[in-house]
Amino acid sequence: MVMEYINMIVQTEIDVLRRNVKELQIQLRDAHIRIKELSEKLDDVHKRFGINKEFTTADGWAMPIENPDAKHIEEDKDE
Repeated sequence: MVMEYINMIVQTEIDVLRRNVKELQIQLRDAHIRIKELSEKLDDVHKRFGINKEFTTADGWAMPIENPDAKHIEEDKDE
């Protein structure tokens, strides 16, 4: 009897976790879709106003080459 109760609780917990994972996967998918939509809108705005930025991945992240807010950061210069 006690073992059946424990199995029922464990199964209920597993079901809750599975539902949570499913909900999170749906939210992640929706977030990716929204990011794509916003990126496309941003690209359209850049094209409309003729904004072309160059990017570098020197630090492992795609960052604009010119960053006016980061004047305190020294640039790496190859000698």
